[in-house]
Amino acid sequence: GEHDAAAGVAGARGERGGNAEPGEDDAGPGTARGGAAEPQEAFAGEARADREARGTGGRVQGQGGDELLSKAMKEDTVNHAADDIEKAFKASQATSKCTFQRPGWPQMLKIVTSSAAQFGLTPLPDAIREKYNASVAMEASSDRSRGWMSSSASSSSRLDQQPVVCLCGIFPNIRRAWATVDNAIFLWRFDCGGTDPNVVQYEGQEQAITAVALAKAKSGVFWEAIEHVLVVCTSVEVTLVGVVGVAPQQSKARGSAKAGHGEVYDSINLQPLPLYSVATDTVMMTSICTTAEGRIFLGGEDGHIYELLYSVSDNWRNKRCSLVCHSNRLLNMIVPSFLRTAPSAVEQIVADEERGILYARMGTTGIQVFDLGQNCSEAPKKVAEIVDIIDGARKAGPHGLGRQLFAREGSGSRSQTQSTAKPSDLVHIAALERSVSESLHLVGIMGDGRRIFLSTNSHYRTPFSRTSKVPRPSELRAQYVQKAPDRPPFGSHKGVFGVGSPHRQLHSDKLVVEYGFYKEGVHLFSCEAEDSSHTQLFLVCRDFTLGSGPGSMHDLVELVTMEVVRGHVCAVSELDAPQVLRRAVQVEEELKCNFSEILHAPMLPAKRYSIVSTAGTLVVEKLRPVDLLQNLLEGGNKEHIRNFFQSYGLVESACMCLIFAAPVSRSDTANADFWAEELKTAFGMNPDEIEATLKVITKPSFVVEEAKKIFADADFTGRPIQEDEVLDAQGAMNINSINFDMGGPHEPKIRFSGRHDGFCLLAGRLLRPLWDVGIFSISSSSATSTSRSSNAILEVSLAMQPKSMRLLEERMSALVDYMLEYTQHQANSENRGYLTDYTRRTRQKVEVAIAKEQESIMSMCGLLQRSYETLRMVRMLHEKTGGNLSVLVNRLEGAPKEYFARVDRKIGENKGSLHELVVMDEGENIVRSLISSLMSYKMDISSGAIHLKEISRELEVSCPTLFQADDRVFYDARMTLRSARTASGVERSQLIQSALKMLLQVPLVVNIHAVFSELIDLKAYEGAVDLVIQAAAMRDPSNIASLQDDNRAKEYQNLREECYILVIEALNQLKTSSMTDVSLATSPLTPSKADGNTHDATTTYNRILSHCLASSDICFHRYIYMQLMGMGLDAQNNLIQQNPAYLEGFLREQAGLPSGPAPVHNVIKKLPVIAAKAVESLEVLGRLYVHRHMFPQAAYLQLLLAERLNGSIAEEGEPQHESFVTLERRQQHLLDGLRLAKSRGQHQSFGSPGLREDLNGTALLDTLQCKVEVIAFQMSLAESISTQGNKYASELYRLAETEDVTSSHVERLLELVNKGVHDNMDALLRAELGHSLSPSAQEVFASLFSSYASCATKVMNLRMTFFSLEDLYNDFARPECMWPLCLEMLHLANFSDVQMLKDHWDMCLYAAVTESVDGQSLTAACAVVKELGQKFYPNDVAFPIQHIVQRLEEVAAGVWPVVDQPESEAPVPLAQGDSYELIPTTLLSVCGASERLRYVYEGLIERHTTTDVVKYQYLKSLTVVLEFAKNEILKSKDEVAPGMLSANKPLREAGLLVELCDKYALKAQSLNLDQDLEVQHLVQRFEGIKNLS
Repeated sequence: GEHDAAAGVAGARGERGGNAEPGEDDAGPGTARGGAAEPQEAFAGEARADREARGTGGRVQGQGGDELLSKAMKEDTVNHAADDIEKAFKASQATSKCTFQRPGWPQMLKIVTSSAAQFGLTPLPDAIREKYNASVAMEASSDRSRGWMSSSASSSSRLDQQPVVCLCGIFPNIRRAWATVDNAIFLWRFDCGGTDPNVVQYEGQEQAITAVALAKAKSGVFWEAIEHVLVVCTSVEVTLVGVVGVAPQQSKARGSAKAGHGEVYDSINLQPLPLYSVATDTVMMTSICTTAEGRIFLGGEDGHIYELLYSVSDNWRNKRCSLVCHSNRLLNMIVPSFLRTAPSAVEQIVADEERGILYARMGTTGIQVFDLGQNCSEAPKKVAEIVDIIDGARKAGPHGLGRQLFAREGSGSRSQTQSTAKPSDLVHIAALERSVSESLHLVGIMGDGRRIFLSTNSHYRTPFSRTSKVPRPSELRAQYVQKAPDRPPFGSHKGVFGVGSPHRQLHSDKLVVEYGFYKEGVHLFSCEAEDSSHTQLFLVCRDFTLGSGPGSMHDLVELVTMEVVRGHVCAVSELDAPQVLRRAVQVEEELKCNFSEILHAPMLPAKRYSIVSTAGTLVVEKLRPVDLLQNLLEGGNKEHIRNFFQSYGLVESACMCLIFAAPVSRSDTANADFWAEELKTAFGMNPDEIEATLKVITKPSFVVEEAKKIFADADFTGRPIQEDEVLDAQGAMNINSINFDMGGPHEPKIRFSGRHDGFCLLAGRLLRPLWDVGIFSISSSSATSTSRSSNAILEVSLAMQPKSMRLLEERMSALVDYMLEYTQHQANSENRGYLTDYTRRTRQKVEVAIAKEQESIMSMCGLLQRSYETLRMVRMLHEKTGGNLSVLVNRLEGAPKEYFARVDRKIGENKGSLHELVVMDEGENIVRSLISSLMSYKMDISSGAIHLKEISRELEVSCPTLFQADDRVFYDARMTLRSARTASGVERSQLIQSALKMLLQVPLVVNIHAVFSELIDLKAYEGAVDLVIQAAAMRDPSNIASLQDDNRAKEYQNLREECYILVIEALNQLKTSSMTDVSLATSPLTPSKADGNTHDATTTYNRILSHCLASSDICFHRYIYMQLMGMGLDAQNNLIQQNPAYLEGFLREQAGLPSGPAPVHNVIKKLPVIAAKAVESLEVLGRLYVHRHMFPQAAYLQLLLAERLNGSIAEEGEPQHESFVTLERRQQHLLDGLRLAKSRGQHQSFGSPGLREDLNGTALLDTLQCKVEVIAFQMSLAESISTQGNKYASELYRLAETEDVTSSHVERLLELVNKGVHDNMDALLRAELGHSLSPSAQEVFASLFSSYASCATKVMNLRMTFFSLEDLYNDFARPECMWPLCLEMLHLANFSDVQMLKDHWDMCLYAAVTESVDGQSLTAACAVVKELGQKFYPNDVAFPIQHIVQRLEEVAAGVWPVVDQPESEAPVPLAQGDSYELIPTTLLSVCGASERLRYVYEGLIERHTTTDVVKYQYLKSLTVVLEFAKNEILKSKDEVAPGMLSANKPLREAGLLVELCDKYALKAQSLNLDQDLEVQHLVQRFEGIKNLS
């Protein structure tokens, strides 16, 4: 509906004088093109099986073709796509220039003729002539001369002065012209030639019709058949009339009755809508404008803007049909009309739907601007107005040109013809498309052809983008002006009237524009001619030839051409190209972009315009540069062709030439007939669309051959050269222009020929629509603005129509075919173009340049071929799913599904550009995933499974680089597996084996995820594992992953692991399941249908694991080991039970041990700081040695683990952290090692650290036993010192409480000390406590903290490091006076210095006595002796029993340790009462034999240095020993039976005991003591012992 404003409303009101009768000239059919609908396209076209053989197969390698294509697109965009007209105005230094037809070139404006039309003019239908003649006859009494229709009428003329009112125009949306005669309206086909024009007449009005327009019907208001409505205005009312179209037979066949852009209805009917009529309240509507959404704006003779609103029914708020005025102000309603100036009628309304602006042309000098909102959905709001356009134009540029062109003119300045139009009248306005200019929004055409470019926002500089938000209008200002185009010189062109026509001999230099038209940079002016029965039609457009300006493509140079048409032009409208072609160059839903005649020439025909004049209708065609080249090729004049190449440049001309050299088909062959039938049946096109499409894809054979010759001729398209080859005018080398390089060799820079660059340019223009725009249009109900769930159900469709995509494919395929043919021909022929001496000397450089160019062309051919196959594959996926790509996308998993689900604000909801799908690895994965999804989808439906092989063959033939023979084998195997699901027994096994055989042949193309799951589902576990291993090996054929010194090893290992992970996932599922029978997860592409699809977890796990470990793939073993190590202890034990060959080496490598066959004890003596993973590997290695009964090796590993160092370490992929081994853990390692060493086999032996290599396993056992005791010492030391530190800490808290210091201060100080901050304790105390302590208290605090710090440091060292026995003794035990521990260490070390040991015993007993509680000193001393004696006895060195007895008895006697006391005071014995039994009892519990202890006491008594006091003490203890001996004798006497040989022994021992008692009794009596009673008591005890009864 948007085009009707410019073409449909413009017409003539009133009569013109003249003698021309309507339709006096015969007319033929014009050529028109409408939009194509969308039938289901059938597969057609020849298969190109030799693609792969030509070297274009496979994914595009390298970035050569990609870089060339991107460069060509970028330069092309700079030169043409982003060519803002404002740049041209700024570049112009003075007035704009005009160029005309070049000598020998065809006319740019061509009238389309046919056999039935005279000069291309089709006369008006007879029904119109008859109605007109009847109306004229009714006014026969009038004396005024009456003529035919006027191309323009003054709105100020009254209807009573116009007895016959006639209007005419064009409705391009329904391919109809229209005309009114008084109250009748006629619609007819203007492009049918001599056939039935399907004239429809409607006379539903009583008054004369003043304006007509076509609008899109609102949805839900009328019945479905009414898609458009006629808006018919009279002097008293506005009425809607329904338009019912009958679709062509092709549309009916494909089930679509809706018209697209320019859809040709076979016939139409007008349906009266009597309920939809509204009175205008005496306001005559003079203009109408409709929008694409069906809004209807009307301009009244009163100067106001109205909108027609209608709905399905009346309600209390709105009427069914009503007129709303949007420009009437309150002031106009209050002020009487006689006080206001006469309003100017609204002559024209224009809607700019891209920007949401409505323009109104008021009379001949004014323009008003209304804001419709961002989406053209708001009520019009007036924002700006220009009352006098002339005054505004004087202030416009460029460079003050407005003052020159619009100087004040006299009031009598008129045209010298009979027209009433003045040069200062504004005759037409048109909106400038955003693709033409972003800052200029409107163009106005004056009565003499001058043009004014206006802007509604002076600060508007937003780059062109369909999604960018457009600023709202705020003003209306004339920015630039342009002079009227010059008339072409006489004889510079030939039209249908020929050179020297009387219609062209006399004319004025000034133009008098009767009607103006503008769209997408093209101006059409209808101007008065000398002969009033004709008009001159001027076409003005940009001239992009290189010679048109001072060297800049942005200079404003206009090309002007003229044609004479019969009658006076009333309306002009552009005829849209077939929709299928327009969709091939744009993928947006609304095709509003500028279709450049340069950029889109490969896929669009020349623009055509339909014209309605007072004599009839005709169609004109604007020839593009490519059409000019075709005419020149047909003429065969080489000079003219050379002139064309010079005008448009070498590259651009070569690109155009290539369009003809590589057509889809030749127009005079059977293939062209095939395409004509294909377009009719499969595409559903009408004859006009077929004609337009065939003009694009087919070319005449003569033109094709001539284009090939010109393209291959180096004189036209140039030669490739090295850039250092610079020749002067005589062909000699210019030495001064060469830059010498003293460096090393470098790659020569090649300046490619025009053939190469033209090919890249054409390839870029073909791929432009989809190169950076997604092919897939995505939508989802669950999508948000930033994210979309990967599980969301996506709605996927193609952004480009499949039929358009097919034509684009054919264009690309034909181009690749020709360029490969041309390159092959060039390679087989010698280059004979260089014949001068210079070129013969530099032939090598020439050959290098040619070879580089051919290599580049082949790279581009590969890119183009892959793009062609990708598009074809996507389209075939669309066809095979019945247009429902969603079923394929929603079956995807992983990265491909996430790709489609991911939302990107920059690219919107379109995904999968050609650049991604062809060049990127991710794109290739997406395409292959979609193919896999299609094949799986077809396998899941019964009808698809039957034809799966046919689909495979079709894909293989059509897209050999995307679907190869290996892919076909793969899907055949999948079908075999599918058949195995329903089979059983032997047949099932045979089918599985057959499928496995095929799959193993093509592991690289296997969808390993789906097939593995399917094989597991079929319980073919071994085959699934073999397939995974084979697929991984094929990804790394050179086995690079196993090369540790190769930088690529990690990359290839990752490739292998993508396959290996499937096995691990199955094993993990089996291992972690808590059920006996497990249903393993299957691929969603292959849902399980097999019977009994559950698996016994344990059996299946062991079966798969056993087969995995039987493989010879070392990389696979390493990966399996790594994963099972992380699955927990149970999985590790299962791995050990399998005892695989490579496990030991793997574990040693993971632990950081040297690899090789050498035993562990021979390659490492001590472990450094190692990570937790290495520790785990060593522990598993130890368990493996145990499984192999290698107990010494396992024990040695435990020893290494116990002695490993603590410290900082950074594991792979993690930050640096502390690796800490506790003393308890070390002790456990040593105990485990000791247990293993004791379990060694009879014949196993090896050395250990610190021992001779030839010793057997006993040495290791001794080492471990020693280490166990040492670690116990260290733990005891740490505990003791820690306890001492805690005592200091408690003392600190107590002291703090006394000194009123809070405990938090103490806690912070202790925390600092624990962290090792204790070097300057006084400073720490001052910093924390200040001066709150007295000097004495601070000194105590410092002392306690120092003591605590010392303990904390020692404890930390003890827990961090495993010390030797020597270090523990010298650094910790002896300095801390831990004498019992020192004695134990000396005993373990087999220390032999007896005196030193006696001294240690003295210190030990002394500490026990002095640290004991009062009265318990002897008990404490005996406890120490008992504890140590049980450990040391019978080692006389470590346990000197005589010395120990002596010290204990001296302690009991009170003579040791010596304390300071007065000499007069005698020592007080400690053993009182029964306590004298403590010492002998303790010693007897240690040694267990009374005789041994008796000898000790006897030796002590016999010493001459022994005092009587001590002797007395000895004798008392001796009574206990003899009593113990007596009990032994009695016990042995009872146990010995009479008559035995040993029966006399107790008697002898009894006799000896009696003798000893008598002896010791005499000694007691001889003591010189004061305690006589005690001595007598002692003697009595001896006497009592003698009694053995």
